Amino acid sequence: MSTSDHHFGAPAHLRQAQQRCDAIQSEYRAEPAPRPSLRLANPPAIDPALIPTEDQLRLRLAEELDYARRLLDSMGDALSTDLGLVMRHTIALQSIDIIGQLLGHIATVIRSSAPDRAVDRIGMSDLKARMTRKAL
Repeated sequence: MSTSDHHFGAPAHLRQAQQRCDAIQSEYRAEPAPRPSLRLANPPAIDPALIPTEDQLRLRLAEELDYARRLLDSMGDALSTDLGLVMRHTIALQSIDIIGQLLGHIATVIRSSAPDRAVDRIGMSDLKARMTRKAL
């Protein structure tokens, strides 16, 4: 294989587009003062639901729920490696997964500085409905 058989740079049909891209980048880099990063300029406000609470007990409770979720996930993974067990206990294994999801969502709500907003972000419609139902 000669050196002329090697591929260097953009394929022939893309070279013009690559040259245009290179020219745009050169112009941008040649500007005297660097532009501010688009990622840093006017960042969106962080949803309060995603800001952790300062309540240490709630943070520890959320950590314990996350730990229990990881234990369930690990157990489910281990049980899932046995095809016979999976065939006989599919519903129970799915329940383990659902319980893990529930624990994760509950931990997120407990950990949040705005728990009501965190409930609004729950993707499991059944859990969200139970969390938002009105008292009798």
